[in-house]
Amino acid sequence: MKVQKSLLTLWIILLPATEYKQKAVFFDRDGVLNYLVKRDGSFYSPQNFEDFQLVAGAKKVIDNVHKMGFLAIVISNQPDISRGKLVQSDLNKMTDLLFEKLNIDDAFYCIHDDDNDTGCRKPAPGLFFTAQKKYNIGFNESFMIGDTWKDVEAAKNVGIPIILIDKDYNQDLKDVSRAKNLLQVVSLIKNEI
Repeated sequence: MKVQKSLLTLWIILLPATEYKQKAVFFDRDGVLNYLVKRDGSFYSPQNFEDFQLVAGAKKVIDNVHKMGFLAIVISNQPDISRGKLVQSDLNKMTDLLFEKLNIDDAFYCIHDDDNDTGCRKPAPGLFFTAQKKYNIGFNESFMIGDTWKDVEAAKNVGIPIILIDKDYNQDLKDVSRAKNLLQVVSLIKNEI
């Protein structure tokens, strides 16, 4: 028994650090899993829990992602925290709702603004690397679902294919795979795997 334990330990030590085992679908949050809020003539992230409404069909998409063997991970910039426009307790409630109603596996946020970013604010890849380290994720088998240029650039920065949810505000983004809505994402992923 002692020999088997030693061999097992030796095998784990020799396992290359680059051999990733998990695959994930990374979801931007605002405009993808939840609706944006109209404010001052445009659409923005919700700044309080009462305005946080999940997109119809989001649960079905997450369930299908899980059935295909992917983790469902939220990667989101939330600079309204550092701007003083969103309180941490409301962000926590929003995140709790994502776990409870959608059954996501995890959520990673950058709460910094452009002027005090520490490398986690998309399009920087910091949040992706944090998730990769925590879950042993292989980027070459993963996907990013987003709705803005920052999502597109973040996905490029880590080598993940992006599926952009079609919105009026992202029509200028070219050379990306697009989904008409969140529900179409599942079929696009199935076509790629």
